[in-house]
Amino acid sequence: MNKKKEFALSKRELDVMNVLWAEGKPLIASEIPERKPELSINTVQSVLKKLLQRGFIEVAQIVQSGTVLSRSYAPVIKPEEYAVGYMTSEIFPFEKMLSGTSYLSALFDCTENDAELLEELERFIQEKKSQ
Repeated sequence: MNKKKEFALSKRELDVMNVLWAEGKPLIASEIPERKPELSINTVQSVLKKLLQRGFIEVAQIVQSGTVLSRSYAPVIKPEEYAVGYMTSEIFPFEKMLSGTSYLSALFDCTENDAELLEELERFIQEKKSQ
């Protein structure tokens, strides 16, 4: 499997992952549409199955939900890890066409708060230099 397939999530997969990341605790399938109503329970169940097969989530525990036992799901990967993996798998093929400077310039053009991003990058660069 190539890197692009490993990290590329569909819109619905990303919707479910964002709910799990935002919640910060395991959720059962029926709790996800409660937090993101545009997702149906059928869609959520299908997406959870795919995410589980691909290793993005795990069954955290079996919990009592009403009168039935249900699986609760938790992310295996942090949002930052996903972002880096996605960027390197999606952007990496362009490395011969885009320099690091060109890539950063494009990111700045899409950012609303340049000053805040610059400060954050300056702190990051200083930390890297001191290592």
